[in-house]
Amino acid sequence: MVQGVLSARVLRFTSLAIAAALVTAGCAQKKKAQGAGVPSESASASPSGTPPPVCPLTSQPSPQGPVPNRPALAVKVANDPLARPQIGLDAGDVVYEEPVEGGITRFIVIYQCRDATRVEPVRSARFVDVDVLAQFGRPIFGHAGGIAPVLSALKSANLIDADYSGTPFQGDYHRDGSRPAPDNLYTSTPEIYTTAGNAGGPPGPVFTYLPARAGGAGGAGAPPPTSTVTATVAPGSSLHVPFSGPDYDVVWQWNAAGGAYLRNYGSTPARLASGAQISTQNVVVEQVSVMPSQYVEDAGGGRQNLVGTIGTGPAIVCRLGGCVRGTWTRATRADITRYNDPTGHQIPLAPGGTWVELEPNSQKPATN
Repeated sequence: MVQGVLSARVLRFTSLAIAAALVTAGCAQKKKAQGAGVPSESASASPSGTPPPVCPLTSQPSPQGPVPNRPALAVKVANDPLARPQIGLDAGDVVYEEPVEGGITRFIVIYQCRDATRVEPVRSARFVDVDVLAQFGRPIFGHAGGIAPVLSALKSANLIDADYSGTPFQGDYHRDGSRPAPDNLYTSTPEIYTTAGNAGGPPGPVFTYLPARAGGAGGAGAPPPTSTVTATVAPGSSLHVPFSGPDYDVVWQWNAAGGAYLRNYGSTPARLASGAQISTQNVVVEQVSVMPSQYVEDAGGGRQNLVGTIGTGPAIVCRLGGCVRGTWTRATRADITRYNDPTGHQIPLAPGGTWVELEPNSQKPATN
């Protein structure tokens, strides 16, 4: 079990850092990469016209051939039971799961190398999105609006705000007549990318990776990799992330034959509209502070959460059937989050997709 309770000083710092999103997106401070194979702590994009040889957010070759010379595109997707099954999660390079009001979770699905012809259902933005997306250069952010303070924070952030009701992106969103509102708004990555135009080149990497294996990283039967501290690698056939209640009781199960972690809610497979079970090569648990803000989010009086993604706390990184327990650290919004083992070395991921679980530090994730 991991129990992460940030000190009062860190909590105060985190709250102030998130609240600052209401008036400024902060400075875009640039830093250089620290050694071969370790990504830059800068969130700056690669120079336009010089895409990297592999997808920056997966460290895999692009399925389209050359890596697309375009920025990251994030889309906010609902995850309450009425919003399931979703469409388009399987094309994302990185997915963040965040706790929002009322004990529910939502996803920030980040695309760059692959396209999704349909992403559904698209829902509203939250304060935490500003901090998370600052790690991806100048991304495009598709969402279904938000409360006024959040929209103000997005307008001042270093991103392209592709709000469903804002010019010129409103034509990129549509309503699905087979689903009830509000969980029936959808879009596609080709539409938003076309409207955004020449918005800049790819982001820098946000993770460090293990070397690609012959026949593909994370292939069937691949043994758990070693970390810089081999004693920290533990069996990770199952990772339990208990957000809240049975509807958000996330269990990731390692599937050696498929070389991926499969997502479940308790013992029930989490499936997409296609019927496929949600899967990923890497699962990262980042235990964060979660505190209700002063801002009312819904008609029931639920207050939007302040989620502390700036600071430090416990982390678990699972890949290839093995898990490493360590620490996440991010000093400022201009930095990327580093996931370190107990000696301070970065924990490498398997090349492939990654889900980052922003779990409240009041919970107790567990591996088996």
